[in-house]
Amino acid sequence: MLNKAHGVKCAVAVVALTVASTLWADPVGYSVNSRGVDRDDRRVNALWRINLTNGEAEYIGWTSFIDLEALTLSPEGVLYGADDDTNTLVRVSTVTGLAQPLGGATNRYNTGLLPLNRKLDFGMSFSCDGELFVVSDVEQSLFRADLDSGSLSLVGSSGALGVPITDIAVRGTEVFGIGVGLNSEGRAAAPNLYRINVQTPSAELVGPLGAAVAPYNNAGLSFDEDGRLWAITDRRAVGGQDLPSQVLRIDPETGSATVVSESIIGLESLAIAPPSQCGREAEQPAPAQPIPVMSRPGLAVFILMIMALGAFSLRRRLA
Repeated sequence: MLNKAHGVKCAVAVVALTVASTLWADPVGYSVNSRGVDRDDRRVNALWRINLTNGEAEYIGWTSFIDLEALTLSPEGVLYGADDDTNTLVRVSTVTGLAQPLGGATNRYNTGLLPLNRKLDFGMSFSCDGELFVVSDVEQSLFRADLDSGSLSLVGSSGALGVPITDIAVRGTEVFGIGVGLNSEGRAAAPNLYRINVQTPSAELVGPLGAAVAPYNNAGLSFDEDGRLWAITDRRAVGGQDLPSQVLRIDPETGSATVVSESIIGLESLAIAPPSQCGREAEQPAPAQPIPVMSRPGLAVFILMIMALGAFSLRRRLA
């Protein structure tokens, strides 16, 4: 009986530890607060690690650029970005935050898009086969990137997307895009989710993000490794106020978004994981989401497991 009881106790302990490890596996993503009041402040235009569940931001380091956005992770896990001030594609260190132009440290303006002061407002994502696609919400166009030089080549015709897509994300063979929330006049632009055909190219409306999403400017979009779609919205200077960025979960089937948390001001990029579900059927649903770390339900389950383990031990002592 003692051995059997000991076995049950060990089983309970294993379950408790398993639940605990699941609960503490917070989804995190990289983002840059590419807009700020003081350009000399190294905590603006810096790389941050964002806890998507609660919005907490961990400072990594200054990027050395003043409008870095459009972060994405390659299939090998290398972080890339684009600077809208100099039209430069870069690699970004996830250790220091420092960004270096593709093709060498002096290779700024490496995209080859002229004139040099041409404003595009980038978004970008890798495909499963390692191809880097870049969008411009200003020109409503899609580009392919050369990873050696940073140069961009137009896919199809200029303006072919037909809507201002501010960022894109890849899951298997599917490409999704999120539209600009507000235009320069402060009116609603395209706060929707779109399905992107990178071959045509074209953008097909999936659906609006919904009323739960507060007005925003630009946004970052990324899938996690389990194929769940996340976004982060830049709400700086919305309605004359600097408001916290919102972290969203988006249903890829309907476009409907749920607000998960709020984070620091001015985040408009998001990179969580390399392209997900590569080699899997596009229509295969993503696995069920584990209970978020330190959420009320998750914390409650963990406490109940610990209490159960303690009660079992006490019962054995009193027996």
